[in-house]
Amino acid sequence: MKISRFCWNMELSSAALGLGICGVVMSIISIGIFTYFFFIWPQILLLFIPGNFAPTLQYMFAKFYVIGTIGLLLSLGWLLFSFILLNNAKEDETGGKRIIKISVKRIIKIGSFIIGTIQTILGCVSTLASIGCIILFSLGVKIGGVSAIILVLCFLWLIISIFFLIFPASLLIHGIRTKSSGKIRAWIILQFILWGLYIVCSLVSLGFTDLITGLASLALNCLFYMYITGMVIVHYNILLKDDTAMKMEMNRMNRNFPVTNYIVEKQNPTAPYLPNSFMVYR
Repeated sequence: MKISRFCWNMELSSAALGLGICGVVMSIISIGIFTYFFFIWPQILLLFIPGNFAPTLQYMFAKFYVIGTIGLLLSLGWLLFSFILLNNAKEDETGGKRIIKISVKRIIKIGSFIIGTIQTILGCVSTLASIGCIILFSLGVKIGGVSAIILVLCFLWLIISIFFLIFPASLLIHGIRTKSSGKIRAWIILQFILWGLYIVCSLVSLGFTDLITGLASLALNCLFYMYITGMVIVHYNILLKDDTAMKMEMNRMNRNFPVTNYIVEKQNPTAPYLPNSFMVYR
């Protein structure tokens, strides 16, 4: 099966193999990032802080540990998913034995649904956070301690959060559930637009940040963006191929059985023997 839309003419097994390798590499990098910045770095920092500040920092770092634990669990789950995809893609090419018997198409569909679910959760969290900031800062504006510009920025944050909640996330999940290739295609096009805007903004911001750090962050984010978009693109092509195969089968059946307007009458059990069913032409 060829993956041709929004992609180069690749075989499904080759595309799944590339996604599996990319997922394994990026999940390992993610595990390293969460381990260093949320567990190792706080302990190193405590070695150089005076003893009277240590309890306060330990209380603050406790939140780091919670976030790091959640990130590690998600990264380990990502690693497991990528390993299963990689194993099944390899066995499709070599014909070997699979560790978990599940088709590559189903794994790709599950991965696309997980992407949509995470986007929806992030959209909900961002929307609730923006509403909370609007409430807090509106009280501050009444008191006179907060600038109205910050309140306007919070309303802008709310609008953007609702947009990302309704269009990208819900569009993808609903498209997968209803097998609507049009909704998934709209999500892919929107991701390309957002990807282009992100690259432009990142290149502009390189003049105000450290060059090496900025380029490394841009490379990792682009790789992650290509991974999630590539996963959905593969599922989109699978959906199109399945729809095309179904239409071809329906056309073949219509050619073999041209009579479509008939009534099937079932055999009366009390009557003498008759064929199981017969067609009455109108």
